Amino acid sequence: MADFTIETTRVFNAPIDIVWEVVSDAGGYHRVVDTLRHTEITSGDGLGMVRHCIDTKGREWNEACTLWEPGKRMRMTVDVASYPSAFRAIFERVVGTWSVEELADGVHLSMRFDGATKLGPIGKAAVVAMGRKSVLGLIMDGYETQIRARLATDS
Repeated sequence: MADFTIETTRVFNAPIDIVWEVVSDAGGYHRVVDTLRHTEITSGDGLGMVRHCIDTKGREWNEACTLWEPGKRMRMTVDVASYPSAFRAIFERVVGTWSVEELADGVHLSMRFDGATKLGPIGKAAVVAMGRKSVLGLIMDGYETQIRARLATDS
């Protein structure tokens, strides 16, 4: 088993409450991740909520919110037992944490994915692919699009 961390940060010129509103829309995560076809909250709200995900290939799994600090941070932990078999064979654990912080230059959104892989080099290759700046950048681009849309509706 090999542990991993991949992360990225982007600065947004938007009010922190709008950035948090977009980031914490766990049921709307498919709007920012182009490899997801659908996400929805199947139970709960905030800490303990459960999100069901379906990717563009029809594979499904569940995630649970294991940290909820309104306006600051949230963490989603993948129910690896519900992962499609190909993912279960590679990943032992996957946890995503989103944080927002208002600083002098704007609102910093940080995404961090921690976990553990199986299968040695194959698992490491999967994490390298998942953590490419282009992949994480596309997710941040999705957030940027949603934040801009939200700002436009407030104007």
